Amino acid sequence: MESVKSKRAEYQIKKRILAAAAALALVIGVAAGCAPRRAAGPAETPRDVYSGNIVVITPSGTADRTPDQAPVSAPVSAPVSAPVLTPAPTEQLGPEHAERLDIDPAALHSRCVMLKNIDTGEVLYALSEDARIYPASLTKIMTALLTLEKLPEGKYEITGSVIEDANNAGASTAGFNPGEITDKASIVAGILLPSAAECSFTAARKIAGDEAGFVALMNQTAAELGMNGTHFANCTGLHNDDHYTTVADLMKLVEYALGNPEFVRFFTSKEYIAYTEPERRYPFTLPSTVFTGLNGFDMGEVNILGGKTGFTRPAGLCLASYAEYKGNHYVLITAANDGNLQTERYHFIDAQTIYGALQKAR
Repeated sequence: MESVKSKRAEYQIKKRILAAAAALALVIGVAAGCAPRRAAGPAETPRDVYSGNIVVITPSGTADRTPDQAPVSAPVSAPVSAPVLTPAPTEQLGPEHAERLDIDPAALHSRCVMLKNIDTGEVLYALSEDARIYPASLTKIMTALLTLEKLPEGKYEITGSVIEDANNAGASTAGFNPGEITDKASIVAGILLPSAAECSFTAARKIAGDEAGFVALMNQTAAELGMNGTHFANCTGLHNDDHYTTVADLMKLVEYALGNPEFVRFFTSKEYIAYTEPERRYPFTLPSTVFTGLNGFDMGEVNILGGKTGFTRPAGLCLASYAEYKGNHYVLITAANDGNLQTERYHFIDAQTIYGALQKAR
């Protein structure tokens, strides 16, 4: 191995040679009566993939972008041939910025997407992540989290009124009987796994007295988490024009929720046997809509650990999935796709596409 001293000597020799060559070129240029010129022809315009779209960094340091994309600019001092992108408004980019996934948005059914390695903090793919969306039953991630944090341990009645309210709204239910007694764990499982509105209403009323009071807690928690593009109007995700969020905000919520071991326990359950009084003749099983929806999909080496589905006609099919791949943990949020309960499962198709791209890249 060369010593530091010899490397310095070599550097000095090269420096003198380059200086002599530059001086000779200047003499020749003056003798010819012309100043040194750059070679003709436009410089190659650099590109960087961000938020699922192509961003072209122009010489002025601004970015041409599609209308739904937040501005991304390069510092004025950055050379055009090596642009330095500033972080996206909602996310600090990780150390492997150059290796983020290159996925054509046209290959996806979802118009708003975010994939993040939650171990490193790296955002691998984002598409219109700050656009306003309707979250449908992804709302129940917040409902379940607050139920875990605020509802005391104990036994609770699933009243006929909450079942009637759920049925009248056309909301999904778990199938509790009017007047049936259950416990806190079964209520949380009902909210997250079969997306049960009767469990959501029960938790909201027991915690805050009524749904409006519970919604105030939801919005307070959203503000504390920095979910600045979010406003909740109910605890179920049933459509309301004033009930909205962004996939970037949902990412903040899921990351925070995954810090609660009890939340992880239910979020990653394939099913849960509910407690009931009187005891049913057969086990009352609460199945996860994520794992039933995954039937028939091959995610390769990506292990889907859990998640939450959502659907209303204005929201389309939504999915928040939690996965493990090569020792790292990922959260994928997809929303605003045109699918419905009669179409193909486009939210799972998009998950397969995006996790497939992850495996090809890493």
